[in-house]
Amino acid sequence: MRKTANQSVEVVTDVFCDACGANVVPDFQREHHNSLKDFNEYGMLHASYGYGSNQDGDSFHFDLCESCFKELVDKVKSMQTSNNLNN
Repeated sequence: MRKTANQSVEVVTDVFCDACGANVVPDFQREHHNSLKDFNEYGMLHASYGYGSNQDGDSFHFDLCESCFKELVDKVKSMQTSNNLNN
């Protein structure tokens, strides 16, 4: 005997860049996958601050297209150069 139940499951159906709003999922992926949960062809930035920091408890998550992620990486590299932190 099989016992069945209807369940509601949340799935990722699309991903947009949090900086410029561009769609980061190619049409083929979006059209041929029920869920994009495992799609990771874009930049993700995560930060969580812990006890004692000035931003205690703050947490950030940004999804970024390749162009915006590269811009962010270039900005950090520029800051490293300005602060003589290049390895």
